[in-house]
Amino acid sequence: MKAVRVTMLGILILGLGLVGRADQLPPNDPQIKTGGPLSASSFSSLAVPASAPAPTPIITLDFTIQSPSGTSPGTSPCILIEGGFTFTSPQCFFENDVNPSGVGDTVTELTFDALGISPSTVSCGELSGSPFSNCGVDAIAGGTEVDFTDGSIPFHTDFTLSFDGFPKGFSLSASASAAPEPGTMALLLAGLGSLAIRRKRS
Repeated sequence: MKAVRVTMLGILILGLGLVGRADQLPPNDPQIKTGGPLSASSFSSLAVPASAPAPTPIITLDFTIQSPSGTSPGTSPCILIEGGFTFTSPQCFFENDVNPSGVGDTVTELTFDALGISPSTVSCGELSGSPFSNCGVDAIAGGTEVDFTDGSIPFHTDFTLSFDGFPKGFSLSASASAAPEPGTMALLLAGLGSLAIRRKRS
């Protein structure tokens, strides 16, 4: 009888601990994932229409992604905020249109900062066709940083994002590391070389 009471007390304490934790975070620990172009296999819970919608363009290296429900695209769209403008992407479907120098850039790394979220609760991963093969979770001042590396998103290429288990209305600051397209860089270098030769001849 004493063993039964001890077991029941243990279950009660464990249950109270879980209730306390549920007040702090949603039931699922937060996750961020990257994926390839939108397809029926991109998100198991997402019904993709016969004609896929146009991707939402990302044109700046620094932007914000907000999830109204904390789980996007599962239960709410992604809200993209960049350059003072707000765009809604129901399927969290985006296109790399980063073009600061006028030559079109390849995104070589994507970083998300989740302030107020403990890194011990966050995970990351890749969905079907992800442009990146590696991701890492690190602590930063006041929260968590999730970094996607070992891959790239060429200029004018589509990709998807998935956010799960974040608090409602949560915003993630995002930044992209980019490099000019290799073909464009070769043309730029050839042009600079031609100018140098012409200057020497003058």
